[in-house]
Amino acid sequence: MKLALMMILCCAAILASGCAAGITRTGYQLPPGQTSENLPKRPIAIQYQAKFDTNDVIILGTIHDYDTGFSTKCDEATVLDIFCREGSMVGADLIDITEEKLPNPWTSTCYRATAAFLRFKDREKAESLVSDAQYSPEEVAKRVAAANKRNEEIVVGAVAGGLVGATIVSAVTDPNAQTNYYTNSITAKGSRH
Repeated sequence: MKLALMMILCCAAILASGCAAGITRTGYQLPPGQTSENLPKRPIAIQYQAKFDTNDVIILGTIHDYDTGFSTKCDEATVLDIFCREGSMVGADLIDITEEKLPNPWTSTCYRATAAFLRFKDREKAESLVSDAQYSPEEVAKRVAAANKRNEEIVVGAVAGGLVGATIVSAVTDPNAQTNYYTNSITAKGSRH
């Protein structure tokens, strides 16, 4: 009984701690006792592989999110929200997404990305920054909805396939069903004569 209780508690702890995407930060850290969700958020430009002169910017840090294997809160909107909050915290003008992998049910249902937080030395350039169209809230929401729908369809298909497979295996391997089949076959053959 104690072993079962300990296993349940361990599983609960893993699930509770593993629902967010894993985050690796380089060059900065969160304030003690803070989480990304608690940080204030301000508008900040997001671009994919931004073009800039390296002499014009200061790299304030980098961030990388990954699937922990237990991640559930890891869709693109959630991850980009984390990037924006942490980018705002360090004073970035631009989140430069240097690498991204969209959710894929065969490898990971999480959005995974690496980004650099950039601050422009020329404040006029910073004021004219805009996000790439693909990172507009509407476009991100469309991709998240499509990924969620695809994942739901796969889960429903897997459950339905599992139930059909379990029914077939049960029918084939159930000794009572086989005995009844043979008994009924012999009885049916005997009654014909």
